[in-house]
Amino acid sequence: MANSKNGGEINVNGQSVNNIQAEQVNVRYSQTGDIKANTVTISQAGATHVEGSTVELRQAGAQTVHGYNVNVRQGGMVQARAETLSLTQGGIVFAQTKEATLTAAGVGAILADGNVTLDQSSVKAVLTRGEVNMDQSGSGMVLARRVSTGENTGVILMIAGRVDGPVNAVFGPAAGAAFGAVFALALALIWWIRGRLTR
Repeated sequence: MANSKNGGEINVNGQSVNNIQAEQVNVRYSQTGDIKANTVTISQAGATHVEGSTVELRQAGAQTVHGYNVNVRQGGMVQARAETLSLTQGGIVFAQTKEATLTAAGVGAILADGNVTLDQSSVKAVLTRGEVNMDQSGSGMVLARRVSTGENTGVILMIAGRVDGPVNAVFGPAAGAAFGAVFALALALIWWIRGRLTR
């Protein structure tokens, strides 16, 4: 385990380290296990579990990331839990966040408390208490208080209090009602997966 006793900075370059704990951690061209720090930057490298206040992945990957601010550029994660999540040209299987901004990205499911912005992105399911802003993006299922859409936006099943803008919805109100049971089942499945991943 690489441990900084004085809470300083640890730089890992081109070597494998199991566990790292410090105030600031920079990982490059390496494969690491668990990382716990205030600020974590991973470039062209991989990690198992990352925990920090600010986490940045650049052309990097991690199994799980827990942070206040998580910024991913050309990277991927299995699970992310963050206050604010920014994903550019990357992918995540499951994300739990307050607010999320996706640009040219792909996500399995997003569970959010606040607003979600999709720009040229694809998400299988978005469930939020806030608003969803979509531009040239697509989703299988959207559940939100309000949805705003730009051009070339498609949604298979949408349940929203208000929709602003054009949207290509596969199911209208009547067909959407018929798929209510499927939606409830999908929602239960997402909550079950969330429970399994957060144990």
